[in-house]
Amino acid sequence: MTAPGIDSCSLVPLFVEPHFGDTRLGVATAFLWLRPDATLALITNWHVAAGRNHETGECLNKMGGVPDHLRVHVPLLDRALPPLIVRVDTLDEEGERRWAEHPEDGAAIDVVALPIALPPPGEVATMPMNVLGSVPLKQRIGMPVFILGFPFGRLGIGMPVWKQATFASEPFLSPDMDHRYLIVDSASRPGMSGSPVIQRVHGQVELEGGQYGQISEGDGALRFVGVYSGRFHTSDASDAQLGRVWPARLVTEIIDHMATAAPQRR
Repeated sequence: MTAPGIDSCSLVPLFVEPHFGDTRLGVATAFLWLRPDATLALITNWHVAAGRNHETGECLNKMGGVPDHLRVHVPLLDRALPPLIVRVDTLDEEGERRWAEHPEDGAAIDVVALPIALPPPGEVATMPMNVLGSVPLKQRIGMPVFILGFPFGRLGIGMPVWKQATFASEPFLSPDMDHRYLIVDSASRPGMSGSPVIQRVHGQVELEGGQYGQISEGDGALRFVGVYSGRFHTSDASDAQLGRVWPARLVTEIIDHMATAAPQRR
């Protein structure tokens, strides 16, 4: 249950630390997804789980380390207490990956799902993304979205930062006719890779079919947009600050494939 005045979506993101042994390799964000068999999956970027650039395969850590597990910070109901640290192995005993990739495009889609086991909801303050009610809010270029994550590993009491962005590519064209991801305009920071991206609207609501409605109470209308995977890398500090968002339907395709996905060599 969310405390009064706290948006339920703030319970979705989880702070993640990729590790090789006891060495922390970076910081990132992930979130939970409730699978059809009632178990949980942890959703994050391929590059977070693999420790490599998903396009080139280049190791992201300057010392050449790649994660063998993720340490997931799971807030307790009493946020005055330290979070529960849950270990999620990325590799099995033979060094094969434990994550599920996209069934057709693999690492070309910078999103993965990993199995995760958590205490009952009555003990931890978490919310799977797909448990929250979602409506087909209108999506048009220039409209605002929110990236929910932990820039620079900022934890506080376990609540994410809501970083506003806008659709910078045509939502209905980019995922199919140009490239597989949406482009958003946002000055994001390290640690937000793997963040859920949402639309959250209060007051008057416009849906894709042209219908209108009014939200007068609660947290507002929600639409899950996809998974953020960071900014385009350039050598110019004053670049356009554009980032990638992998559409929500790719997550469901990975989850559907997860039950039958077989481990593969790196």
